Amino acid sequence: MAQQLQLAATDPLTEGTQRWVYAHPHDPKKLIKVLRPLALTKGRSKLATMTEKYIPTIRRRWARKEYQEYLRLMLGRWGDDLHPPISHMYGFVQTDKGLGCVTDAVLDQGSLGPTLKDKAGALDPSDLALFNDTIRRLYLYDIRAGDMTARNFVFGQRAVSGTQGPRECVLVDGFGDIHTIPIRSAGRWFNRFGLDDSCKRLARKTGLRWHPDTRQFSQPN
Repeated sequence: MAQQLQLAATDPLTEGTQRWVYAHPHDPKKLIKVLRPLALTKGRSKLATMTEKYIPTIRRRWARKEYQEYLRLMLGRWGDDLHPPISHMYGFVQTDKGLGCVTDAVLDQGSLGPTLKDKAGALDPSDLALFNDTIRRLYLYDIRAGDMTARNFVFGQRAVSGTQGPRECVLVDGFGDIHTIPIRSAGRWFNRFGLDDSCKRLARKTGLRWHPDTRQFSQPN
């Protein structure tokens, strides 16, 4: 049996409503995401909380959907030019906090990179260009992204072939068709309609301007 990784003695680097995110104890270029116990989830709507309480398997379903989307992308016929706009995923490990999912660390000078939310409307032109390139690739690769919040887009560098790659914007969470009725998986048109809606909501939350004709963002006038 593989040795259990010890995380409980360390603090999470960051956390979401569903998961803690820890530094990988043996690889600084990777993170480990661990599902919070249901009682410790926070920031959920009453409907979501009740659903998770009485249908606990739904939380495991989200993890499966995330991995399914990653595999769908990586096993697609994209050729050698594939540049994933989402985090790479490296399997699961046993930890003293529960089953952990190993994924990319998107770093900025050795620390976790800032999120779109952290920048709070103060995007410089270069980061706005990186963000728009990620949006372009979400459409290009037909990524099912059901939770495109500002805190799920991270700016920084991640490892490419063992070395740090160029600065980019990465959707680190919220991908996969997690909806009860997986309408986005019904076809490319349905998913693009969903992406359009997600981008409109993201514009309202961030103060950026969404251009549906070009499917790109700009600074507000």
